[in-house]
Amino acid sequence: MKNKNAPHTNVATGVIGITVIALAVNALVYFLIPKLFADVSAPAIFYGLGFMVLFMPVLAVYLRQQQNSATPGDSDQPDSCEIENNALTREIGDSEARYRVLVENSPAGIITCDLTGNITTVNAAAVKLLGSPSAEATKQVNVFTFGPLVECGIAGSLKKSLETGEIVTSETFYTTKWGKKVYLRMHCAPLHNFFGTIIGVQGILEDFTANKKAQDQLKTYYHVIEHSPVAVLISDNKGQIEYINPKYIELTGYTPNDLIGNNVSMLYARDSASAQYYQELLHEVQTGNVWHREAFNVRKNGEGYWENISVSPVLDENGQIYHFVVLKEDITKRREESEKANYLAYHDSLTGLSNRSLFYDRLMIAVANAARYQSQMAVMFLDLDGFKEINDTYGHDTGDDVLKAVAGQLKKIMRKGDTVARMGGDEFTVIVPEFEDLTDVELVAEKILKTLRQPLTEKALLVTPSIGIAFYPQHGTNHEALLSHADKAMYQAKKQGKNNYQIYNPDQEAANPDRHSYNT
Repeated sequence: MKNKNAPHTNVATGVIGITVIALAVNALVYFLIPKLFADVSAPAIFYGLGFMVLFMPVLAVYLRQQQNSATPGDSDQPDSCEIENNALTREIGDSEARYRVLVENSPAGIITCDLTGNITTVNAAAVKLLGSPSAEATKQVNVFTFGPLVECGIAGSLKKSLETGEIVTSETFYTTKWGKKVYLRMHCAPLHNFFGTIIGVQGILEDFTANKKAQDQLKTYYHVIEHSPVAVLISDNKGQIEYINPKYIELTGYTPNDLIGNNVSMLYARDSASAQYYQELLHEVQTGNVWHREAFNVRKNGEGYWENISVSPVLDENGQIYHFVVLKEDITKRREESEKANYLAYHDSLTGLSNRSLFYDRLMIAVANAARYQSQMAVMFLDLDGFKEINDTYGHDTGDDVLKAVAGQLKKIMRKGDTVARMGGDEFTVIVPEFEDLTDVELVAEKILKTLRQPLTEKALLVTPSIGIAFYPQHGTNHEALLSHADKAMYQAKKQGKNNYQIYNPDQEAANPDRHSYNT
């Protein structure tokens, strides 16, 4: 680079040189030609004048030459100031060009306005977001007075940034001229000049409609889960618990402090059966399947309950499991009601004995087993003697007490594998599936007769049974024949004076027609 002080240095050097030469010539004249100054009273003055006469013209000529050499056009090389100015100008121009490209191609809307609110810059994205016909039309708008911008709060955010000199962020709904409703997020920042003075404000607009919709949906889903009547637990793909809803707390007794951050396996660590159950569950859901069961579980306080549990894997966009969702519902009451209904469907509601339906099922099974294993079995048919008189004399409540007492005694007498059923009214049946000899069944019949001869109620009422017995395979090879023949034998016992038992005798059938018709 050319030294900017070089011209001044050259001039000073030339002036000094001219001065030295003038002084030397003047001194030479003074000493070599003294006669010229012999009559002069003050030769020094003339010496000085001589110096000026010699010095000034030469100096003037020299300076003129230097001035001419310094004029533009005398040199082909520009000086350093000009080079630096040109470089700075180019850099400013490049920066402005880059800024314009960034603004115009930004996916975010950008608006700048002056101190009075007049728009000075607006890019294509901002024009689109605001629903304006063009950039030129948008620039005709004053943001501080344009109704839609004032109503939605955009004008207020820009004005606040101008007044405070701070960055202002806001979110708002904006309705375009064409009626389209968008949700905008806006960042406003003041613009400063070179000296730091605020000269305007810039606003960056983002279409946040999709994000807002997603946020609102998440908020809705969160409230739905929070108020769900179903217990919800969410874990990551490793089983670390991240969330439980209030219903889960109510159902299990566990609080967020108990569970959040812990592994789900802690809920199944009370015994080996629970641990095995958890391993089966884990294997199922880790393969992408949904686990659904009705299972018995235990609350935090140790209380047992039945739950309907569903565990579902949640997949990401790549089909990989990244969460598990556990849904639980307390079905204890429903299960108890179901079990009760199921019990009543097969048991007599008054005595608790098997009813007609369950009796037939077990009788068919007993016949099938006897046929398979070539064994014997027996059916007893009991009818209480004089029960109608008790009902008519003492009422149905007393009659019910008698029936319950008889049922209780029969259950005590019979073995665990035997079946005692109430067929209706005062009629009872017994299935004896296995025995070694026919006399074993007769001994049971005798024990029933002996037991029921004792007073059964507080009123010391006595009832006696008439019992009919049919054996497989002697008296029938199917359940209908066996029950019918036992009934006929019971009728024969009544004919024999009641309070006894009779074994079916085919020879008596013609004289004693069947009293009942049973449908299976």
